[in-house]
Amino acid sequence: MRETTGGSVVEVAIDPPVARVTLARPDKLNALNEDVRKALADAFTELEDRPDVRVMVLAGEGRAFSAGADLTTPAYPVAPAETNDWVTRRHNTGTWQRLLDQLGRIPQATVAALHGHVIGGAALLAAACDIRIATDDTVVRIPELAIGIPLTWAGIPLLVREIGLPLTRDWVMTCRPVLADELLRSGYAQRVVPVGEGASVIDECVGQLLAVPPGPLAMTRAMTAAIGRSAPAMVAGWGDADHMHWSLTEDEYRAAARAYLSGTLRP
Repeated sequence: MRETTGGSVVEVAIDPPVARVTLARPDKLNALNEDVRKALADAFTELEDRPDVRVMVLAGEGRAFSAGADLTTPAYPVAPAETNDWVTRRHNTGTWQRLLDQLGRIPQATVAALHGHVIGGAALLAAACDIRIATDDTVVRIPELAIGIPLTWAGIPLLVREIGLPLTRDWVMTCRPVLADELLRSGYAQRVVPVGEGASVIDECVGQLLAVPPGPLAMTRAMTAAIGRSAPAMVAGWGDADHMHWSLTEDEYRAAARAYLSGTLRP
């Protein structure tokens, strides 16, 4: 039975044994904000207790997978004034990092369907999935340094785990666009297919995963996820909430973000 839930920013369609979670702000290129985070967290929480669902596909509606963090709306929870102390602000600034950790812990095998722009935090969402399939128009970019903030959300250790330290340095420090052929060579994308064939190749991959007996698939997903969490670099993300909270208080960040939004710093 197909179950469709979600609000205006994320659509969740569960038709066991497959769940499809789709970023649904196409008019904003599926930019990530607090509403999107909460909707994704709700979806992942449900999937944590759905052993009848064996595969989860994460996709984006419209022209892009996601343009990354929405700089025009709050990306983190805003605490009421009476509880807006240091501990609360630090906790709230770590919400996206905890979401990526939750994505890494759900029991389903996870497939990211990438197309168009995959920017900043969206690239990290995809990196937290098991398999990434990209169409040949996909462009990944990590622009945080251009915006005046360090890459957080445990992004650097996550990228180091997936593509290695040399390429992580390159992509993060230069903020340059990374095209589909390099995504394939680097291992960031396991498969690259022509535009127009993405849906059929995603379905083929899902079919391959479902052809494996459920028990071994679940055990292997759990095993590889645990190995990923134990990768030495992953422990380096513990301070990211502090780094982000500090960065957002700086005038340098505000000036860089305004310049980025106006297009003057876009790589």
